[in-house]
Amino acid sequence: MLGRLGLRTRLAIAFVSVAVLAVGFATFLSNRGLHPRVTASAEGRLERSAEHFADVAAAVYREEGGWTPQAKRTLGHLALLDGLRFRLDGALPEPAASAPVLVSDRRVGTIAVAPAGGGLLTPEEEHLRSSVNRLHLAAGAASVVAALLLAFLLAETLSRPLRRIRDAAQQIEEGDLTARVEPSGDSEMRAVGHALNRLAETLEHEEEIRKASVADLAHEVRTPVSALLSRIEAAQDGVLADEAANLEAMHAETLRLARLLDDLARLAEAEQPGLLIEKRVLDLAEVGLREADALGPLFATKGVAFATELEPVAVRGDAHRLGQVTSNLLSNALRYTALGGRVDLRVGREDGWAVLEVADTGVGIAPEDLKHVFTRFWRGEKSRSRATGGAGIGLAIVHELVRAHDGRIDVESRPGTGSTFRVSLPALDARAS
Repeated sequence: MLGRLGLRTRLAIAFVSVAVLAVGFATFLSNRGLHPRVTASAEGRLERSAEHFADVAAAVYREEGGWTPQAKRTLGHLALLDGLRFRLDGALPEPAASAPVLVSDRRVGTIAVAPAGGGLLTPEEEHLRSSVNRLHLAAGAASVVAALLLAFLLAETLSRPLRRIRDAAQQIEEGDLTARVEPSGDSEMRAVGHALNRLAETLEHEEEIRKASVADLAHEVRTPVSALLSRIEAAQDGVLADEAANLEAMHAETLRLARLLDDLARLAEAEQPGLLIEKRVLDLAEVGLREADALGPLFATKGVAFATELEPVAVRGDAHRLGQVTSNLLSNALRYTALGGRVDLRVGREDGWAVLEVADTGVGIAPEDLKHVFTRFWRGEKSRSRATGGAGIGLAIVHELVRAHDGRIDVESRPGTGSTFRVSLPALDARAS
């Protein structure tokens, strides 16, 4: 029920409840503490009055020589002057007090006294108790008013930045990814504002990537399809004399489409690795050695030096998928390293991690592009990537597969000096292998 109320209403209810509870608790303690003390004081006063009146009665008894009618009239008159009722050798209705009448240490009677008005408290004491109760009610009313004012003031202070955040979130929900909120309020509220802005920036960036990805994919597909279509139309029109060369070109374009579709299929698999990975204990160095042997001739053909430094280290993973990671990183390094360059593959253990590192002396990556290298279809220099056959998917696959192995991948690069990709996986104790 409270969840449907606004912030100001909930704060007002909370503050008023606290104020009412505080005043009620104070009133309860006051009644439990002050009123019994006032009653005890009145009872003590009545006891002293009874003792005093017993002394007076003893004096009258001595003077009159006994409990004569005159003595009783005198006591009645004195009792009225003290605001009391008395009875000799009898009891009075409560509240009352009694005391023995002693003459020469001999008990000659008992005096019982009670307030003439019938109540234990004097008018002054009754007024005091009523005043305390009125003060409690006044304090309660003042506390409720103050709590309401404070609640609405605090709610306004809190809700203002919340309303800004809500408005910005609604704009983002409606598709305006450029919406931002000016962080204000306390530290927690500013943190929420910054988080919303970062979310909007991420969504805006993802939307840009999505649009670029669609454009890139359309371009990748359009080029071979257009080439195939033009050659088919030319063959239909009979303008191509060399049928074998035409078929060879069409075959090449078809292979290009097949490679693109294969890349897309592998990316889809990498994004749901839990269904496709079978983890076993293996030596990461053996995985690196197998891929190095497979790709070594390609490095020699391109004139790029290739060296390995492989230290055995056990991990729990899928040998095929980790081989795919290593192959993609080595192929990527080869693609962007020119003749006379160098690529190094290193595997080892560092601080409880199994590390696979591929370093090259290639063209490098611009600092502003580093954060995008693992984004699907992203390419720093698109014309260069197309020329070398890349579709911007390989590193996205690597990132997903490393993440599926509970690892991480980092990249360091400087334009013109090369790049280093570093895969870190949880290493197993040597005895576990």
